[in-house]
Amino acid sequence: MVGFSQPVFAQGAGIEWDILNQEVEKLYREANYSKVILVAEQALNVAEENVGLDHPYVTTSLENIAILYKATIRAHEAKN
Repeated sequence: MVGFSQPVFAQGAGIEWDILNQEVEKLYREANYSKVILVAEQALNVAEENVGLDHPYVTTSLENIAILYKATIRAHEAKN
């Protein structure tokens, strides 16, 4: 994902996490900010459940969500 922390896929977090992150990438590219944050938060929950709160991939998920919030704010400001 452009601007997102790497790696995008977390080993051990399961296929569900990988699928959700693929959806996040797709929605981000489409600038579907209203839905992408919800999907990114779902991916975070899956990572937390599968690899634990202190795992680096949870940090990656949180960083991705922060980037999405910034992108959403910029998109909103551009409309005004």
